[in-house]
Amino acid sequence: MFNLNKYKDIHKGETCYIFGDGPSIKWFDLTKFSDHIGISCGTIPFHNDFEKLNVKYHMLVEPWFYCPAWVQPHQYLKDYKVLSSAHRNFMCQNKDIEFFINLSNFPWVFGLNINFVHNIMVGKKHRLGAIKEAGGVFNGSFHATLSLAYLMGFSKVYLIGFDAWTIQPARTLRWYELGEGEFFEATNFADKLLNVIKENIDVCTISKDGNSCNVKNISYKKYTNQEPEFKENYQLLSNQYLDILDTYPEYKIYE
Repeated sequence: MFNLNKYKDIHKGETCYIFGDGPSIKWFDLTKFSDHIGISCGTIPFHNDFEKLNVKYHMLVEPWFYCPAWVQPHQYLKDYKVLSSAHRNFMCQNKDIEFFINLSNFPWVFGLNINFVHNIMVGKKHRLGAIKEAGGVFNGSFHATLSLAYLMGFSKVYLIGFDAWTIQPARTLRWYELGEGEFFEATNFADKLLNVIKENIDVCTISKDGNSCNVKNISYKKYTNQEPEFKENYQLLSNQYLDILDTYPEYKIYE
C-alpha cells in the first residue's frame, strides 16, 4: 500500500498507453489502443469502452478526494461527493486493477489493490527523486502517470487525451463534457519534467490533427489508419455516469 519500490522496472522495456481526460478522446475509437498495457487517470473508467482496454493501473491523485466532508478543506471537494462515491465503487469492483490515490485519503480508503502516493514519500535517492526535483512527482495526473511509467521501466509511452499538456493548438473542456472544446494558448508544457522522463522513455502524443512542441506527435489517422470521428459525451457515457458527473456544478454535461 505504501511501498512504490515494488513497481520498479516491472515493465522494463515495454510500451504503454497513458489515457487522460482531454477532449481529443471524443474523436478517438479507444479500442484501437488495447494492444499495450494502459495507465489511466481521472474519469476514463466511466468511458463505455473502458473494459475493452488493457488498463492495469489507474491514478486519481486529487488530495482529500475520498475523505468525509468534515475533513475536506475546500468546497469544491464537497461538491465532488457523488463523483467520489462512484470512483470508490469502481475501485471495489475492479480488484484486478492497481489504484494510486493521494496519501491524504488514508485511512478513509484502503484495500490490497490501493496504493497511496505523495511527494513526501519520494526522497532524493529514490528512483523518482530527479522527477521530484524537476517539478513534482504527483502534482496532478500528467506528472503522476508519467512518473509511474518511468518507475515501472516502460521504454515507450503513447499519450492519449493530454490536450493541454502536449498538443497544439490546445483545447479546453474534458471528453465527458458537452461540445468540442475551444482552442486556447497553453503555457505550461512541463518541460523540466519531460526532460527527465525523455532520458529513458520515448514519449509520443497522439492527436486529432495537431502538433506538439515538447514530445513527438503522431496523428490518430496515421497511427490507426482510421479517420477521427467526433462523438458527443452522451455517445461515450451511460446515462448513469452522465447524471453522476452532472452533480458537479463546474462540469458542462447537459444543455
